[in-house]
Order: sequence, then structure tokens, then C-alpha cells
Amino acid sequence: MNTVRAICTGERLSNAAEEAALEVLTRFYEEAGCRVTLERHPGFVSTPEGASFVVEGIKYAAVTHPMTPSVEGLHAPLVYVPIEMVATVEAAQVTGRLVLTDYLAMEPVVRGLEAKGALGVVFITGEYIHNMIVSRVWGSPTPETLNNYVGIPVASISLGDGNTLKDRLAKCEASLDAMLATTVYGRWVEIPCLVAEIPTPHKDFVMVTYHLDSWHLGAMDNASGNACAVELARILAPYASKLKRGVRFVTWSGHSHGRYAGSTAYCDAHFEELHEHCVLNVNADCLGGCCASVMTESPAMASTAELAKCALREAAGVTDWIGCRYSRSCDQSFWGPGVPSIFSQVSEQAPFEGVAAEAFKKMFGSSSSGGFGYWWHSIQDTPDKLDPVLLARDVRVFAVTLCHALMDERLPVDAKAEVDELTAFMKERQAKAGDALDLSVVIDRLEWLSRVLVDRLDDEPEVANRLTHEVLREIIPLSYVEGSVYSHDEALRAPPVPMLRDIDHLDAMDEHHRQATLVKLRRQVNRLKMGVRHALQAAGADVPV
Repeated sequence: MNTVRAICTGERLSNAAEEAALEVLTRFYEEAGCRVTLERHPGFVSTPEGASFVVEGIKYAAVTHPMTPSVEGLHAPLVYVPIEMVATVEAAQVTGRLVLTDYLAMEPVVRGLEAKGALGVVFITGEYIHNMIVSRVWGSPTPETLNNYVGIPVASISLGDGNTLKDRLAKCEASLDAMLATTVYGRWVEIPCLVAEIPTPHKDFVMVTYHLDSWHLGAMDNASGNACAVELARILAPYASKLKRGVRFVTWSGHSHGRYAGSTAYCDAHFEELHEHCVLNVNADCLGGCCASVMTESPAMASTAELAKCALREAAGVTDWIGCRYSRSCDQSFWGPGVPSIFSQVSEQAPFEGVAAEAFKKMFGSSSSGGFGYWWHSIQDTPDKLDPVLLARDVRVFAVTLCHALMDERLPVDAKAEVDELTAFMKERQAKAGDALDLSVVIDRLEWLSRVLVDRLDDEPEVANRLTHEVLREIIPLSYVEGSVYSHDEALRAPPVPMLRDIDHLDAMDEHHRQATLVKLRRQVNRLKMGVRHALQAAGADVPV
């Protein structure tokens, strides 16, 4: 908690205000016995500077969001469209209007309304206004993605003000006159990336990652993750001689205001090293929240699920962990180099009812938890929203995870489980595609690889560890990456094996479009064949003809 309070001295908006927090972290890591370096990587960030929202002469408190355009004063009729009707609303109902709708500000909602002619969107969030980033561009843009940002202004207001406006709109026969002004500042900066390492002779390493930037004080999101990493370094440093692998604590900015620009920049700068030597990414974000009692939903890969179960059981007595597959969030910028990942949060709020609960369900895709609390991404995220006992509990989960990952002779990461999960996904895709696409060679090779691993992973730990790493860096990109492994897919929900997502839409296509899509899918099948072939070769096995 002392670390949390030392970091929470102001809003950390991916700018110079973070330098004080970087100095605090540097001092704590050096006191723990770490070797500390500060890298800076070019990246694009965007911060909201202010918003004004006036309806029929009454001003409502509002915030705007990164990666959206500024407007000096947009005057237009205001209409309300319930969130469940956004996808089906007629263009004539929103063209030339400001649209009031529900829940957290989400890019797909804005993009859909923009396509139908809306001039701007105002979201009704929770009791307190939640900050969000409205972009599908993962990390800094490239020439290909420079034009992929939304083109209309976006703001959010509180639930109380939103309900007042909905009542006013329901009572009037026409729309209400409204004015929206927003100021959003986008710029290229040198994003700081602090790297702390416990000195060891090992080339292979486990990476503990977390972001520094915040909305408001950001005590839970993410001073808690910073404090966790510092505590892990303090605990582990005296055992440096006993570590079987190196450990690297990496903190970056540009998470909340750059759509993961910091983690992508670190990946881009260290791609080959990550591909060759990073055996696990442990992400820490939003820990120790008050009343965070749900510990069954944290993310993991198939290859790290058993490690997650083990850590939660040993550290917190959790025996019913279900977990979830990673989505495009949580600074997961390392699938291209094939790095297995575990965790982000390990605890969440219990499910609850209400508009805010529905918003969190849409954000996190689960009805089994209530998200991170009403204070998440709001001015209420202050140190008092952390429970010291629960923060210690969550840090113990990470400590146990690292003790196994760094001290077990055998790396506690299961390559066979990742292969078997991909095999199951491929069989599902084959059933969906039917005779239109032949995935049999990929499936046969995966099943052969699974059988090979049963024997090869019983080898000496050093051999088995190298095999695990070499197989996973081929298999993880096949299961998680849609485009080039050297780039970064969009920040949108993606199905398993996203490169085959078009299979789901074949039946709805006209023949010309369908045939063109099948050409694309056959090329993706070749990519899958070669990826599994390389994994088999890494395992020293013959490739079935």
C-alpha cells in the first residue's frame, strides 16, 4: 500500500507527469537488488483535454475520449437510441444528429452510428463517468491504419444525467437541441519503458508486465500492479542463485491513452529476443479491489491453465477456477513472437444488477463476475478502493506463479495442452466449413504432434523446456494471430484461430464473394500447415505426408 500511495500522486496521462512515478519505481527496484534500465520508444498517444455538453441551455458534466476528433462546438438535434437498437436503427433516425446511447464508450458502437450518419455519440455510463479509449488500432498506427480511427466526436456522461435526458426526450415530441464540444490531444511521444532485472546468468526469462499510466489517480488501475511487481522483485531477489530462469519486470506507459502503444513498442523493439528467450508473460493489472471475491475468471492460455489453477489453489485456496481464453486486451502484445501468457487480473467483483453491471458484461464478456468495481476508469479510483488484505492475497497468487515458473526444473507450461486446444478448434472449423475447405492435413499434423509430445516431454528437463518453448512459439500465433506475426491485430474481440473467422460467414455470401473468400482461406490453411510443420520439426518428428 505504501508503493500504491507513492505512485498515486497525480494522473499519469502518458506524459511528463509519470516521471515522478518512474523515479519511485526505479528506487524501489534498486533497493530490492535489481538492475534497472529506462528505455524510451516512439509511440502515438491521445489524451482528452476537456468536453462541454449542453442540451437546451443546461450544461451536463461530460468527458471525452482518446483517439476521437476534437470539435469546437457541434450543434445538432439530440436523439436517444437504446444500445440494443444501435445495430438495427434506421439511418434516417440518426443522420445529422447527436446520438445518446447506453453503457461504456465502445468503438464498434461509434463506428456503426457514424456509418449511419450520426454526427457524434454521447454514452451514459455508470454513477460516475468512466473513461475509455475509442479505437480499434492496437498500438501506434502504421500507414495502413492511420485512417482506421472514428471520425466523429464522442463523450460520456453519468447515469443520473443520462436518465434525466432520456426522460426529457421521452416527454417531447421532437429531438432536443444540443451542443457538444471536445478537445482531444494526440501526439507522438517517447513512451517510457522501465525494465528491472534480477541479475542471473540465464538467457531464457519470465517477463512480468504491467502499465504505469492511469485515469485519474489510478490506484487499482494500475498502481496495484506496479506495487505487485515491486513486491515480487523484493521477495525473489535474495533467491537469485536458485532461479532456473531469468526474470524481467517491465512497466510501460501508453496503455490507456495509446491503446497498448507501450507494450507493442516494447515487443517491436525486442521481437527477436522475445521469440528466442521469453518463456512466459505474467501480466498484472487491477489487483486487490475492495470486495473482489470472484477468483474463478482470470485469463490464461491452454498452456498456462494448470499453472493458474496451481497458483490460485496454493496461494488463495481457490479450487473452482474456470478461467477464460484471452481476448484482445490486457496488453497482450506478445502473441506474434509466440510467448505464452498468464493472468492480468486474478480477482473481480461479485455479479450485481443494474445498468453498470450490464455495461461491464458487455465489456468483459462474462456474467460470472461484476468487473472491477464502480470506481474503475473513474475519478473514484483512489487508494481507499484497495483492500490491503485482498491486495496481499492477489500478490501471493503472482508470487506462487513466479516461484514455480522460475524455480521448477521443468517449466510449468504445457505445450501439449495448447496443441490439443488448437486441434479441437480446427475440428470445429472443419465441421462449420464442410466440403468447402479441407483442414484434414492440419488436423492430422496436430494430432501427430500431440502424440509426439507425450514422449518427448518426458525427456530431461532442459530438453523438455527447450522443446516446450520451440513448439509454443509456432503454435500460439496460429491460435491467436490473424495477420502478420510482426504486426498487431485490431483491438476487437476475435474468435479462436482468427485467421479462419471468414468460415462463419460463407453461407451468407453471394457466390462471387464466397469464392474469393475461399481463396483467402486456402492460403490461411497453407499458413497453418507450415506452422504445424515447423512445430513438428522443432520436436524432431517426421512430418506426416
